[in-house]
Amino acid sequence: MQNVSQVICDGCGQPASAEHIARRLKRLESMTRYRPIHVQVLFLGAVSPPNAEDYLYSARDAFLGEGAILLQALHLEDTGRSLEATLADFQRRGYLLAHLLDCSDTLSAEEVSREALARRIPATLTRIRQSFKPKRLVLLGQELAEFIPRFMAANLGAALILQDGRPFEWNQMSDNALTKELAATAQAL
Repeated sequence: MQNVSQVICDGCGQPASAEHIARRLKRLESMTRYRPIHVQVLFLGAVSPPNAEDYLYSARDAFLGEGAILLQALHLEDTGRSLEATLADFQRRGYLLAHLLDCSDTLSAEEVSREALARRIPATLTRIRQSFKPKRLVLLGQELAEFIPRFMAANLGAALILQDGRPFEWNQMSDNALTKELAATAQAL
């Protein structure tokens, strides 16, 4: 008989096995290594990429997926630089990338639903308030659109940065809109 763990993962809110917790800790360790002391901008996506190499902090040979998209949108050059140098530059600027659901590699498509995201909002808001303490919060992905009022009402102490009142869409961030919004809110601070 298999022993079912009663431990709830802090990254996805699901009951977790020892292997699940080990993967979560590895991902958290990778992010923490490049976490800025003072978070200027927290980029918050809905669900971390299922492929670990698409996750910004787990890149191996090159930045792929959402990591590459975010770096390109921020005009952070990675050509001719090591991954570590690029991530150190991201960190130096006070940038941090996090997700509502951090363990998508263990979630089925059905589990990555509106309800799963809604369940993670309170824990994420607490984490933003007590741990990250960003000056600005950028929502990434239309999955977060319906939760904008909750972020606005949460008294996070951070300017909420949106594109025309909606979260930035991952596949449409390369048009300089993100850097323009960040520059505008930086001047307002």
